[in-house]
Amino acid sequence: MSLEELRERNKSLVTERALESFIMSGIDNTKIKDIAKSAGLTERSAYRYFETKTDLVQAAAYLFWNNTLEEIRGRVEASRISELSGIEQIRALLHQYSNLYFENRLGVLFTLDAEMYLYSAGRSKTLNRPPERFDTSTSPLVLAIRRGLEDGSVSREVDAKELYYNSYDSILGVMQKLALEASGFTELDNRQRMKHLCDLFVKAFQGE
Repeated sequence: MSLEELRERNKSLVTERALESFIMSGIDNTKIKDIAKSAGLTERSAYRYFETKTDLVQAAAYLFWNNTLEEIRGRVEASRISELSGIEQIRALLHQYSNLYFENRLGVLFTLDAEMYLYSAGRSKTLNRPPERFDTSTSPLVLAIRRGLEDGSVSREVDAKELYYNSYDSILGVMQKLALEASGFTELDNRQRMKHLCDLFVKAFQGE
């Protein structure tokens, strides 16, 4: 293994261990030396790959969203969703995205923790996943929107790009609030709330 390959392997390993620790213990309660130890490295070695803890938080946040996107891609490939109309694909994908709260509450809490941490460090603009850029993304949701525009199930009278960004941001915001348990709703109520929010955006894509 070359030095460059070793560096990339160790950097990825540190990022993975950091993400696990941030999710389980919170960013403020996690020390770089503990992350390094779990990766089988010294604290000094970890700082070779990430100059600051902020750099590592940002990398961990990107890894979380990349993993989430790959999970959704895998579900799409394993299902028959590609056979549906564009708007029905949008409906299915938004509901899958909203299910993050029920499947990975701690992960959703981490996204909020990371946003606040990066904001405090003056890097609020660096964390923008999701959503990916609409014009260049090949994510399942963007492909579904394009499919809908082609087959007519998504109205050409609406701003699909704006709805794409708004749907991601709005659903994530509600998930984060629910993950904080600040709403006081039961799980059944929360599922209904997420379903209604997704359905509102589906109607918006249809121009209703």
